Amino acid sequence: MKNIALKLGATVTAMMPAIALAQPSRSTDDVSGILETGNDLENLLATIRDWFFTIFMIVAVIFLIWAAFLYLTAAGNDAKVSKAKTALIYSIVAIAVALLAGGLTSVIENILEEGT
Repeated sequence: MKNIALKLGATVTAMMPAIALAQPSRSTDDVSGILETGNDLENLLATIRDWFFTIFMIVAVIFLIWAAFLYLTAAGNDAKVSKAKTALIYSIVAIAVALLAGGLTSVIENILEEGT
């Protein structure tokens, strides 16, 4: 499982320069993409948060499926069953933490809005 995570991390890291270079160049006269207000910054951070949440959930579900596959192919081998159970617990905890983190931002926003 560490090998898969290492390969996934290396792939994402290798793709970062290509993603950065995919942005269109702007002339100095075109300043429409610059953040001008606090709401623009808030929207940008919310978009980034949503992207990270989506990617994290996809990876967590993939690991959940991988853990189920390990459990099904263990064939009664105690070491493999133990490894599969550990992977299953970690993937379920990761999904729970992601869901709590996603909901936590809404709770904090509601608390802060009530104070104003």
